[in-house]
Amino acid sequence: MDAPRDVAPPLDRARPVQQAGARWGSTALSPITVLIRRLYHAITDLHWSVLLGGVLLHGFSCWLLMRLAGEPDLPAPVTFLYWYATTAATVGYGDVAPKTDLGRLFTAFWVYPGAIAAFTSLIAKGFGALSGRARRARMGQGSYKGVERAVVLVGYDAERTPRMIDELSADAEPGQQLVLLTRAELANDDPRIRYVRARSLTAAADLERAGVPSASRVIVFTSSDTDTLAAALAVTALNESGHIVCYFQDDDVAHLLTAHCPRVEVVLAPSVELVVKAVKDPGASHLLAQLVSHTDTGATLFSMRWESAAPASFRDVASRLLDRRAVLLGSRAAGASSSDVRFDTAGTIAPGDRLFYVADRRLGAEALP
Repeated sequence: MDAPRDVAPPLDRARPVQQAGARWGSTALSPITVLIRRLYHAITDLHWSVLLGGVLLHGFSCWLLMRLAGEPDLPAPVTFLYWYATTAATVGYGDVAPKTDLGRLFTAFWVYPGAIAAFTSLIAKGFGALSGRARRARMGQGSYKGVERAVVLVGYDAERTPRMIDELSADAEPGQQLVLLTRAELANDDPRIRYVRARSLTAAADLERAGVPSASRVIVFTSSDTDTLAAALAVTALNESGHIVCYFQDDDVAHLLTAHCPRVEVVLAPSVELVVKAVKDPGASHLLAQLVSHTDTGATLFSMRWESAAPASFRDVASRLLDRRAVLLGSRAAGASSSDVRFDTAGTIAPGDRLFYVADRRLGAEALP
């Protein structure tokens, strides 16, 4: 039976590959051509290597010309470097200068133009690099991989994120940096934060650029629980030792995260319990809001580790805190879950336990000897 006419015959795949290989082979660039093109681009873009190489070459040629001219002082390395630098900077102290006619001619027609051009090019290149780096950081293209103990805020909400930045900045540790990672395009004029714009909140490259692997604390706060869950899983895969806090509105999504990552501390949206507390105890909601805010005046809730080498009673630690204008509310055993806070006034606090106290300022570990 004859084959149907609308069925194309089998393609000869070997021939197009050979033809493509022939085309590529005919247009392949030789190593010399590639080298010339790279050198051309380096010169036209005035790379640092080209600029520094040109300065060194011009300086060596000036030293050689001064030596050929028979200058008595300038060929000395230290003297020549001093004279060349002051000449390039147009300072011209005049304490060192060419003394021969040939040396003065070389200086007028070769040293002056080249040295001054080299000096201005270095200054322009340096300022250009600094301004470019600042511009990239402002646009969210900077990298903070080497930053240690940073606080990284993942996600952005136009109303709540600025308030979170105020709270974090009010209680920031000395020298600690705050990095904001978001997909939103921002005009970052806030000197308190380092802005990183990401294509995705789950991309490992963007999270690493924000310093997530080495961050001491990470806050995941996005516009949706789905994005928060995905970002939190990506963060926990990179950060193994930092404290990670996530904000959710849906209890089920929050439980899904804690089931897979129990070390993550989850904060849920204000629930009915807070409303009922405000009804039963008037003013309780305002007190709770004050205890969690670092920008409001008054006492605030803090926590610290019990660094003593020996255990102590709850009453003893509470008394020590009272002497420092702080009130002990409770403690959590070392290694316990974040929700296991004890209020046992007759109990014992062991080394490594975490204390929760209220004070008008944060106390250091040295405050409780």
